[in-house]
Amino acid sequence: MTDAEEGVVHGILAMPWEDSGRDAVLSASFLGVHVHRFVDGQWTRAAVTSGDPADWPLSGSSEVDLGRLGNRTFVTTIEPWHGGQVVVYREDDGAWNRQVIDTRIVSGHTIATGDFNGDGRDEVVAGDRGDTRSVYLYSATDAAGEAWSRHVVDDGDMAASGCAVEDLNADGRLDIVCIGSATANLKWYENVTK
Repeated sequence: MTDAEEGVVHGILAMPWEDSGRDAVLSASFLGVHVHRFVDGQWTRAAVTSGDPADWPLSGSSEVDLGRLGNRTFVTTIEPWHGGQVVVYREDDGAWNRQVIDTRIVSGHTIATGDFNGDGRDEVVAGDRGDTRSVYLYSATDAAGEAWSRHVVDDGDMAASGCAVEDLNADGRLDIVCIGSATANLKWYENVTK
C-alpha cells in the first residue's frame, strides 16, 4: 500500500471514509493518522492529523478509531505513542481540530467507539495497560462534542491491550470485550443500560 510511513505503524483500522460504499484503511504511527484509499487501481495516502505535536519520540498517535456525533464523524486516538492522552478530532471547514479529553491514563494501548446508550452519539472506550490497569468510557456531554465526561468501566483489573465493541448477546445493546496483557485476562463488559 505504501512505503511512506516512518517508524512503527501501530493502529490499523479498516472502515468507510468519505465514501460509505467502500472501506479505506486508517493508520496510526509516529507520523500521526493517515488514510489509505484504493482509487482507480492505486493506493493513495493522505494525512488526517499529525497527532501529538511534541518532538519524536513523544509524537504522533498509536491507536485510531472513528465515531459519530449525530451526523458528524470524529476521529479518536491515543497520543503520543502508547501515551497518556485520549484525543478527539472534529472536522471544521476541512481541518481536524484536536481536543485532548483525558490526560490521566499512563500507557494507552487501545481505543474503540460505540453508541452504548442509544442517544445517537458514540462514546469512546480507552484502555490503560499502565499502573492503573483500567478501562474508561468517555461520553460527549453536548451534541457537538465540545465537552466529555469520563466513566470507569474497570478499575484496576484490566491492563487492556485491545478492546472491541459488539453486541455479544444480541440484546440490541453494544457491549465491550477487552484482553489484558499484564493482567493475563479476557473480559466481557455487558451493557445493561435501559
